[in-house]
Amino acid sequence: MIKYLLLILLSFTTLSFISQDKIIVVIDAGHGGKDPGNLNKTKGFMVEKDLNLSISKKLGAYITEYLGHQVKVVYSRTTDVFIPLVERVDKANKMNADYFISIHCNASDNPAVHGTETHIHNIKSVKSRELGLQIEKQFKNRAGRNSRGLKLKTDRMFNILVLKDSKMPAILVETGFMTNPTEEAYLNSIRGQDLIASAIFRGFRDYIKVKHNITMQNPGTSTPVTKGPVYKIQIMASTGPVSLKNPSFKSIGKPIEEMKITNATSPYNFKYYVGNFKDKREAKKLLREIQLGSFKDAYLVKFE
Repeated sequence: MIKYLLLILLSFTTLSFISQDKIIVVIDAGHGGKDPGNLNKTKGFMVEKDLNLSISKKLGAYITEYLGHQVKVVYSRTTDVFIPLVERVDKANKMNADYFISIHCNASDNPAVHGTETHIHNIKSVKSRELGLQIEKQFKNRAGRNSRGLKLKTDRMFNILVLKDSKMPAILVETGFMTNPTEEAYLNSIRGQDLIASAIFRGFRDYIKVKHNITMQNPGTSTPVTKGPVYKIQIMASTGPVSLKNPSFKSIGKPIEEMKITNATSPYNFKYYVGNFKDKREAKKLLREIQLGSFKDAYLVKFE
């Protein structure tokens, strides 16, 4: 019996050690279920709860893809369900999460108002402040968004429970204003959501790289390199990484190669290619097929 108890204790200790080996980030998709959040202003567009969930999943996919060997992603919800705010915070606190990121969309009585905001509890929330500033920096300088900056309790004149009661650095990101027609369309687009999620990811990545000495991993499947001139089909250029699980990428049905241009003069330093052809005619044949789908502006690139 004692031997059995010792085995249980040893197993529990081992599991506890493993569970604490990774940084834990809770991604909270705001609203859900009976609580839709802000309603859509344009027919056919998503309500806030659905936008929040879509962007949250994309953010989680980026973190898992690029930092998954060192960061564990936990979602407050992955479906359209209602979860009380207290439960969201309690879940993060009980698991001793390291970070809490809540995703929302904004609204205003003035349809001209647009841009991103990152909320923290107060000025004493130093780590939350540093993380929020990194994310707003990415929104402004890399994603080309109108950053409205960091917002405190004194700015909004009320508490936000998920920020006030979190025992870890916590931020709430307002990704854009659904009451602005242009921004609502952007929030509802696949590319818009990808760029928003990638900006939040980059801000989070840059922050934890310093705080936790985190390194990036090289995800995805790249096409093999052959000697001599080869032709690849460029399907996209982006200011930040785009998930290789993107439905538009998957629709091609072939491996996608991501190439980061470190000395680029253009802000579009992430490029995505398909194929690795010695025969230009074969490359053109695939190019025509790809142009019939989601990537009508795709073109051939020759690599020496």
